[in-house]
Amino acid sequence: MVKAITNKRKLRIFQISLLILFLAFLYFLLKAKDYTKEYTVNDVLITESYRKDSDSYYFTFTYNDITFDYLYESNYKQKRNFIIDLTIKEGEGDYCLIPSGDALEFIPLCASGDNIIHYTKVNDNLKAQIPQEYFSNEKEINDTYNSLNIYNRDYTYLLWKYNGFYYINATETQEIDLFSEEEYNVTLIGYTADYLLLADYDQNYTFDKIYRISFKNGSLKEYSLDYDIYFDSSIMGYVGNKLYLIDNNESVMYEFNAQNGELEKINSRLLIDGNWEEVGIKSLINQKRSFTYKTNYEYTLSDHTLTLSYKSAIKTIIDEDVTSIVRIKDNLVFYLKTDTLYVFDPLKGSTRLLSYFEWNFNNENMIYVD
Repeated sequence: MVKAITNKRKLRIFQISLLILFLAFLYFLLKAKDYTKEYTVNDVLITESYRKDSDSYYFTFTYNDITFDYLYESNYKQKRNFIIDLTIKEGEGDYCLIPSGDALEFIPLCASGDNIIHYTKVNDNLKAQIPQEYFSNEKEINDTYNSLNIYNRDYTYLLWKYNGFYYINATETQEIDLFSEEEYNVTLIGYTADYLLLADYDQNYTFDKIYRISFKNGSLKEYSLDYDIYFDSSIMGYVGNKLYLIDNNESVMYEFNAQNGELEKINSRLLIDGNWEEVGIKSLINQKRSFTYKTNYEYTLSDHTLTLSYKSAIKTIIDEDVTSIVRIKDNLVFYLKTDTLYVFDPLKGSTRLLSYFEWNFNNENMIYVD
């Protein structure tokens, strides 16, 4: 009897051991891991890799002595050789590689001469050869408000009108009045996750009041501060609904909580690609540094040409004759061309949002979008 119990116990231990080994095998099999491999599809050399630190697949395609690249954010998969087929379309000097696969979403990769361009920017002849499924079918709206032309209400806009804001979202348009006199140089203004914050410009030299405007519904709230802050200050950035600013005159860094209005003096620090680093206050002031956020997308404006790169030397031209970058959020970039605001999405291209004749003459610190 004792021997039978002992054998059952041994069998049970053996079964548990096998289960542990099997689970360990599955863990190591399914665990995300960096890899790089090369293969060829239709005479195009493809390099495929997974970047564990950025949760993304990165591809390069070499054709006609030009190397294109493409990034797709995704959880790790066991599959390899994601590109099943690749077609090449040409027209009037432009050409596109159109990769296809069954596990990730791809877009056409195009060039005009020696320049890599977004597929939505190719000439009409070539555009007609690209499957229409790649092009957005969204139609512009045609609203107007106080000389503003509104083409898209998918986002929330706060537009400076010299003494307050125009507030525009999906369902409403309103004016938010703040100051008794018009202000043409409003610089102490910044985003948090849910709000836009700005100093009280009715005061001089220093301020002890901050206005908070909700992107969700345009509601306005005033917060009185425990400290007087000089207008000679800099906004560093935000984390969640906390805004960080430096009083350059007093060499003090503050953390302002937009949800409850609490203002706290803190040790000087800098957010670099999403990680905090302790940095001396004088260095922050003298070097005029600001927060940087972890992202796979780098947008650059040089000589009025807006480009996208995936943290590589390869740059894709998005648009030209661009006036300024208004905001970069996640994988999107909002930008201004003369008097018109656009948003660019790497998967869909550029979409016209608003136009306002006043932006031909004054657009700095005028446009906030979420």
